[in-house]
Amino acid sequence: MTPQKQSLYLIDGAGYYYRAYFAIRQYLSNSKGTPTNAVYGFALMLKKIMKDKAPDYALIVFDSKEKTFRHEMYELYKAHRPKMPEDLAVQLPFIDRLVEGYNLSAIREPGYEADDLIGTIAVKAARDGYDVVIATSDKDMMQLVGPGVRIFDPMKDKVIGPKEVKEKFGVGPDKVADVLGLMGDSSDNIPGVPGVGEKTAKALVIEHGGMEKALKAAEGMSKKKLRQNLIEYADQARLSKQLATIKLDSPVKFDPEKWKVGGPDNEKLKALYGELEFSKMLDEITPTAPKTPRNYIGVLDKETFDSMIKKLRESNGFAVDTETTSINPMAATLVGLSFSVKQGEAYYLPLRHDYEGAPSQLALEEILTEIKELLEDESIPKYGQNIKYDMIVLASEGISVKPVGFDTMIASYLLDPSGRHGLSALARERLGEKMIEYSDICGSGAKQVTFNLAPVDEAVEYSAEDADMTFRLTGILRAAIKKEGFEKLNDEIEIPLIDTLAKIERNGVLVDTAMLVKLGDALGSEIKEYQTRIIEEAGEEFNVNSPKQLGEILFGKLGLPGAKKTKTGFSTNQSVLENLADEHPLPRLVLEYRQLAKLKSTYADALPKMINLKTGRIHTSFNQTVTATGRLSSSDPNLQNIPVRTELGRRIRKAFIAPKGFTLLSSDYSQIELRLLAHFSDEKILLEAFSRDEDIHSRTAAEVFDVAPEFVTPDMRRVAKTVNFGIIYGQTAFGLSNELRIPRAEAQRYINNYFARYPGIRIYMDSLVATAKKKGYVTTIMGRRRYLPDINATNRQARQFAERNAVNSPIQGSAADLIKMAMNSIHRRLIKGEYEAMMILQVHDELVFEAPDKEIERLSAMVKEEMEGVYKLKVPLTVDIHTGANWDEAH
Repeated sequence: MTPQKQSLYLIDGAGYYYRAYFAIRQYLSNSKGTPTNAVYGFALMLKKIMKDKAPDYALIVFDSKEKTFRHEMYELYKAHRPKMPEDLAVQLPFIDRLVEGYNLSAIREPGYEADDLIGTIAVKAARDGYDVVIATSDKDMMQLVGPGVRIFDPMKDKVIGPKEVKEKFGVGPDKVADVLGLMGDSSDNIPGVPGVGEKTAKALVIEHGGMEKALKAAEGMSKKKLRQNLIEYADQARLSKQLATIKLDSPVKFDPEKWKVGGPDNEKLKALYGELEFSKMLDEITPTAPKTPRNYIGVLDKETFDSMIKKLRESNGFAVDTETTSINPMAATLVGLSFSVKQGEAYYLPLRHDYEGAPSQLALEEILTEIKELLEDESIPKYGQNIKYDMIVLASEGISVKPVGFDTMIASYLLDPSGRHGLSALARERLGEKMIEYSDICGSGAKQVTFNLAPVDEAVEYSAEDADMTFRLTGILRAAIKKEGFEKLNDEIEIPLIDTLAKIERNGVLVDTAMLVKLGDALGSEIKEYQTRIIEEAGEEFNVNSPKQLGEILFGKLGLPGAKKTKTGFSTNQSVLENLADEHPLPRLVLEYRQLAKLKSTYADALPKMINLKTGRIHTSFNQTVTATGRLSSSDPNLQNIPVRTELGRRIRKAFIAPKGFTLLSSDYSQIELRLLAHFSDEKILLEAFSRDEDIHSRTAAEVFDVAPEFVTPDMRRVAKTVNFGIIYGQTAFGLSNELRIPRAEAQRYINNYFARYPGIRIYMDSLVATAKKKGYVTTIMGRRRYLPDINATNRQARQFAERNAVNSPIQGSAADLIKMAMNSIHRRLIKGEYEAMMILQVHDELVFEAPDKEIERLSAMVKEEMEGVYKLKVPLTVDIHTGANWDEAH
């Protein structure tokens, strides 16, 4: 029997990450906002090849980063290609890690495209007896098809041989370059012959046997225009064929033994898939450990209940979890409780399963006292996974969970802010356990039922498993927290904050529904007026909400500059419209229209529907495990995104009110990030300015513009303020010039002057980047880490993005640390019973309280004392306090 040829797959790397990026155009990202569509598509392609095709050898080939020999032949080669989109550029380091995770070789050669390297290797390998498969979707590669060489297109799952090439081009592989020479290729800016498209090019090559013969026969052609163009542009056609012809003698080393396929490094792939939140791919490579022996007990009678309570009371801490009817804790009804005090052993106490045929359950009223005493026993720590949710649910039953000893979700977040923190993910990654899914018990989609309708016997397995996994993870994650030195951050800031936030969420905030309805009507009228004005400026009717139609008006009809093409048309996102605002009135009108529409739908229309029917208030959720910097985020509704300094934002804030006899108090850290910058950088001028309580923006204006303080104009101060805050975020001259609408050279001059006057800040920022490059992370004032995997990336855009985060994260994260500490201190004082006041909101550096009128003065003093005294910096922490009948007045 003839031995089977060894297969060699040559994979068009750059071609695939571009195609994956444009093929998956819906914005895929992980929970931290990192775009992932190109990586995901590339991963699917690699998986398909490695799993389904199982090649013996494989090599991934990338384009040269430098210009190639084709640019020397034709200066305009690929000249019209837009710059690589930034959200693709930041994904390239992940693609490098994906290739590394598969243990595959990758090459690129300066001055040559991937096509040329693939062509050279393919011809050599085929001669040496390999079965060569080129994995690509690029039609140009069809010229390489021949004996021993095929193409496989993973996106279409199609193998291409000589027959398929002829179906596509009408000619064999050896004449593909002839067709391309005549028709050109707009994607590469290969000119071809004007007026000759694919159909005509094919016909000419078929009829005459090649491009050169067709050019020679041009004189006798009957079609005048075609004849003229073939004669006039003959040399251009020859150049185009040269440009389209794949080079078969590129200087690439032929070393197949290095390309031999081994097994993937699943640990590397698991880390990557976890970071990017590719759950299904992660599940596929994570082995499920043999299930630990389990003893899950349903508590349906008093004897079993008493036995459970005894074990829990005798423990040094236990895991607790609730089952409810809603993911919104303020709207949820408690259905059952699960507990675990030992690995592999857990209890489920069903309370309110009420389907037909449900078994008899213990009434909560009968056992409430014992449950309450257990969960409120301060000598026994309670462990949970997102235990804040359980605390809010149980508070509705009159139970105050204390003390919280550990939260596995928060621990996971502290250890790796960019990772996955859900219980199923943690169990899979940390324990090798595949958990029962909620949909396995309650169904999914339209057929999903609430947990009270779940069969009790199935609920026992599902719910007890939650408590069991939480208990087991507690030990593992607590050890990891200790090993990384995060105990203080966890135990003294994040864990106490759970109770603080649970109370804030339960307090809720009062809104004036009538005012919101009235505002919604007013915004609706304004939106219609803007639509009319936009259509008048456009000079024709079109759908203002259609980005495609708007793009055609802006760049097609009006001919405005700076058009950015996407797969569906011209880009009309915010940055594009802002850049066009000085060119024509229409972009500015559309920006204002969009803001009105967003505020109407997000707040004026949505907030009244979010009022809790029991409390008459809105209860937002504060999330501790979402942002990369440690800041809190809020959701359902997001109250942190209401514009701060605009008239529209003020109109929304007016609807957040205090009840009769009460006042809202807002306390806001003044310039906390700049104060932290002064503290960390030890910059003498900044330290002096803050210590003297000077206007820091006027002081910076005086330094940057080199004028005496008394000669600083309002416009100078505005520029200085923008520079001050821009520096913290690593803003470049390009960014500053866009924000201030000034020439880039002028923006660069401001930045240069800033660092010349504040040299300590430049030294500090450089030291942050250097530390990040060495350690892979930066830290906040309380030791919180921001990991920066791209800090040493070869991709410039990805590396610069990481460098900006290296500068910003310690400052923004430290501000988050300080306000969290202040919130905990204030909360401890509020719950002592000396105040009726409630903390009701946290928005970045601002805290909002609702207090009886008679307490305002005393509350102001207490809040100021706690916030300003939370940590001793080299400069004073200053808090601005305002009060009013609504949030706008108090802001």
